[in-house]
Amino acid sequence: MCDVQSIRWVLGSLNGSSGPVSTRAAQAWCSRMEHVGLIERANLGAPGGSWLWGTYEATGQSRPNVYTQTARHEVAVAAVSARYLAAGFGWQRDDKPPFAGGHQADGVALGRRSIELIEVELTPKRAPRYASIFTAFQRRLDYGDANRVDYLCTEPAARAVRRSLSSSPSGRAVARFVSVRTMFDSRGGIAP
Repeated sequence: MCDVQSIRWVLGSLNGSSGPVSTRAAQAWCSRMEHVGLIERANLGAPGGSWLWGTYEATGQSRPNVYTQTARHEVAVAAVSARYLAAGFGWQRDDKPPFAGGHQADGVALGRRSIELIEVELTPKRAPRYASIFTAFQRRLDYGDANRVDYLCTEPAARAVRRSLSSSPSGRAVARFVSVRTMFDSRGGIAP
């Protein structure tokens, strides 16, 4: 699931550009894909335009509930992955952890010389949850699964991550490998 803005960035990347195609070009692509039955879309008044998802015929998955926090998070992750692709990174979903106490990141950005675990935070978590996530990230950094962790957040979530990095022992242990940036507005759209 993603929004039209993400499609703009992915199409730009596929065309060899580091920037997005026009909104009109992205909408034309969406219209063609909808016409042949590969996607469905809905205009929810979201900041990035209509949301779209693969049809059951195309993906074998049922239609998602677009009115959930999970859907909003998936669209935000798609927006991030599209921009990483446009910047020349590879992108993949993170694997489920093979051990108890592990943590699955929202994505993995693969650069020429780096592997970055990406976390999209639209709402703050409680401090104990961040502490357990930081412990899991420390283990992965120690094993060489990644070089760094990037938190891309709303402003309240960024404050919570920074506070947890400085106030917990597990946070302080990984803080030098963690970047925290405010990227989203309160509705989950990419902030200008």
